Amino acid sequence: MLLNRKNKVTAYLLVLPAAIMLAVFVLYPMILNISLSFKDYSMLRTKTSQVGLKNYVTLLSDSRVWDGVRRTFVWTFINVAGALMIGLGAALLLSSGFKGSNIIKSIVLVPWVLPSVITGYIWALMLQEDAGVITYILKNLKIVASDFSWFRTGPLSMASAIMANIWRAFPFFTLMIFAKINTIPSDQIEAATLEGASSWQLFRHVTFPFIRPTVYTCTYLCFIWSFNAFDILKVMTNGGPAEMTTTMSIMVQREAFQFFEISNASTMSVIMFVLMISVIIVFTLVSKLVRRGRR
Repeated sequence: MLLNRKNKVTAYLLVLPAAIMLAVFVLYPMILNISLSFKDYSMLRTKTSQVGLKNYVTLLSDSRVWDGVRRTFVWTFINVAGALMIGLGAALLLSSGFKGSNIIKSIVLVPWVLPSVITGYIWALMLQEDAGVITYILKNLKIVASDFSWFRTGPLSMASAIMANIWRAFPFFTLMIFAKINTIPSDQIEAATLEGASSWQLFRHVTFPFIRPTVYTCTYLCFIWSFNAFDILKVMTNGGPAEMTTTMSIMVQREAFQFFEISNASTMSVIMFVLMISVIIVFTLVSKLVRRGRR
């Protein structure tokens, strides 16, 4: 009995440093951020007062905020869908064991290892109007006009940032799904092959059901990362042109560090958090209902 109690104390002591770090660097800032959203706090004013839900009412009635929410969801869903499809396809291709696949497994890590700021700068240079290698090739092949620019219009600016972010994100799906595919029991694949299953039937009834939990987990994580993405958009477009690529994360940064309206920034970040959690909950419930319907 005494030994079990000592083991429990030891376990708590081992967890304590991590718990303290989480409390200091995650829990406390979150609570402080929520409390600031109910205040009128600005670095341009000396007085701070409680305003209740006024900040939420003001921001939720602002069309600029809803435009930012719409752009954030467009940005997020296209990024997640693109990274998932390319990553899944690359994982299936690598699992086929074609010649040279071992080299590609190492190369595919490069986009994921690079910091997002470096990714943004690299893609901004490659898409530059005058000296960008991608733009240069497209112009020489007569695919685009001689005065074409990726950053002249909102849709093209958003597309350029999405391409960069997908390029950085898809290796995560590739590596996770590839690792899961390699753990599929060989007897299931052999049995399906002996039954005359086609490649599509093998993927649909054997491979995908086995990798589905990994796909869901990676999708959740990529959704969170993309929803909160800031670096690539800031480096490549800075929210322009005419705020056509201004997502909620950029709006929060501007409110806090450009306009010094800390309460507005805190309120926007709380709204972002609620929206993100709501989407995750809905997706989880829908996926559970789909799985129950298949049983």
